[in-house]
Amino acid sequence: MGTLSTLTMNLLILVVFVAVVWVALRVAQSIFGTDTKKGAATEVAAKLVSYPTGSSAVLRRRFVRSLTGQHVVMPSGERLAFGELVVRVAPEDLHRLDPDGDLERLGEDGARLYADHAERAGWAVPADVRVLVEVDPGLRSGWVPPARGSGRAEPARRVAAPEPSSLAVGWDVVTDATSSRAPLASAPQPVRHPSTIDPDATMGFPALVPDLVDSSPTMNVAGLLRLERDGRSVAVGPDGAVLGRLPESPVTFAEPEVSYRHAAIRRSGMQWQVKDLGSTNGTTVDGHRIDGDDWTTLNGGAVIKLAGVSVVAAFDTAGTVHLRGSSVVSRQ
Repeated sequence: MGTLSTLTMNLLILVVFVAVVWVALRVAQSIFGTDTKKGAATEVAAKLVSYPTGSSAVLRRRFVRSLTGQHVVMPSGERLAFGELVVRVAPEDLHRLDPDGDLERLGEDGARLYADHAERAGWAVPADVRVLVEVDPGLRSGWVPPARGSGRAEPARRVAAPEPSSLAVGWDVVTDATSSRAPLASAPQPVRHPSTIDPDATMGFPALVPDLVDSSPTMNVAGLLRLERDGRSVAVGPDGAVLGRLPESPVTFAEPEVSYRHAAIRRSGMQWQVKDLGSTNGTTVDGHRIDGDDWTTLNGGAVIKLAGVSVVAAFDTAGTVHLRGSSVVSRQ
């Protein structure tokens, strides 16, 4: 009797659980306007994935771990720190890491933190350590992947480990002015010649070509990407964007077949790229379905279809710009 009673109770619990899941999917189906329960489940999963995970303090610790775990181990057992690291963060996390969204300042903080950690661990440290922070719209909020390192230190420059000390959690170790270590050497700055460059001519550009000694200096600029739909044109910022039914999408999508976070667009060098974010109904570029694991380069006039909803990628001309005597024009 006891075994039969237990089996009946477990079966009852299973039936109640299935009924609750079925009702929840029906409610989600009506909220998201999907035709199937599978589509509703996908939308719920996308919502959970896009929701910021953890507090700002947890995010900072993840940022720290993405840096401090990167180094090279030589056959002799010696550990070498990298001279340059690249960290990617989601657009939603940038202001959680730096209130002003200053990528350069965040990178400087990360460089000091990494160099301090490397010296405490007894690694060989380069004379100059740089950390570049990139905004990747394809990342989900709250996740900071491991940094990519390059330009390692030379084994001969090994720095002896100092006396054991506690490592503070957060940004304290980054901005500690009382550290006994010599100040970190700043990265070499581009040479600017006021007599040949109008100061206003550099305001709209993120960086200038080093050693501008030519009387007519130039720099490469990426074309501005505009997404066109139903006669409306919307510019995409340099940090890229996520397309879908989320409020932050530069193009508005009311169609239920378009996922909440459907596809991501980013700028990579002189190119613009798109990637599907695991949408329910897929993404195509000029009729070819794109793989969600890779970024696909966009050409001028490319037709992006999100679940069959078309958006056209249009570019302003990209190329070489002469800085002398140029001025910044604000386009609305």
